[in-house]
Amino acid sequence: MNPRRFIPLAVVTGFLAACHAAPDVHARARPTSKVQVMLVSVATATVMPMNSSLRALGITVATHHVTIRAPASGRVTDLTLKNGDQIHKGQVIGYIVNREIEAAQAGLEVARKLDPQGAAALSDSVNRYNKGSGIPIVAPDSGVVSRPPVTSGQMVADLDPIAELIDPTSIYVEASVPVDEFHFITPGMPATVTCGLRPGVAFAARVGATIPSFDQNSATAPVRLDFTGAESIPEIGAPVEARIVIRSVANAIAIPSTALFQDIGENRYHVFVVGADGLAHRVDVTIGIRDKRMAQVLSGLKAGDQVITSGGYALSDGLRVQIANTSS
Repeated sequence: MNPRRFIPLAVVTGFLAACHAAPDVHARARPTSKVQVMLVSVATATVMPMNSSLRALGITVATHHVTIRAPASGRVTDLTLKNGDQIHKGQVIGYIVNREIEAAQAGLEVARKLDPQGAAALSDSVNRYNKGSGIPIVAPDSGVVSRPPVTSGQMVADLDPIAELIDPTSIYVEASVPVDEFHFITPGMPATVTCGLRPGVAFAARVGATIPSFDQNSATAPVRLDFTGAESIPEIGAPVEARIVIRSVANAIAIPSTALFQDIGENRYHVFVVGADGLAHRVDVTIGIRDKRMAQVLSGLKAGDQVITSGGYALSDGLRVQIANTSS
């Protein structure tokens, strides 16, 4: 047997494996992966007025008070005043029936039972002394009733307070401002005042004066706010909330606060702007006035730029995006 006719099995196996692994030049090419696109919402940077305000609590106070006092001791009659009533100078608001008159009237009733004929002359004497309904209670000045008045039938002593009047034009707000924010306040700053007694109404006001007196317990300082509108709160001692405008910009470039991202561990911010190339571009911005809804951009953006308001920290510089909606 000729040894050259035999081919080793290992050689044959390797040859067949090589033929099986050879690339097929006619095979169809595999598809490449698609580019990832994120669907985002955007808002347009707009020019608008913005204000920065400071919140303070306070109460209403009046500088002009008038107290109506009893002209004599006795029982109050015909008094129908209530809070908020307008009283004019010289107006009779009720009467005082003194104790002597009440005693004489009680004696007259007894005399009518014991001596009807003689009681007639006694009745004339009592009526002359009584002078009609009693001693009139006269308002010494004009004003609005601010304190719950004495009621009819109540006994009072001579010069006891009957009612307190205030001049509604003298009412102002004494607001308490935190000490660490007191330096922001200057006279003339505009403000609005709201009160639970008049829900839904905002009263126009301004800072009249800052008072250099500090409350150590609450760490606040008082600020006087004067009403400037046609209406004011007519009650004194009413709890109010004031918003003092400490900064105002008429033409601020503003974006929604949802578009802002703060650098981790830094007091710096950035946004993502949709470019003409359809990509998200990170832009560092400087922030000015900011409220719950909007933020003023001092640098980094111009009016008309589209900033991304959705996507959160999944956004990155150079990410391809598709706009779902546009808001301003």
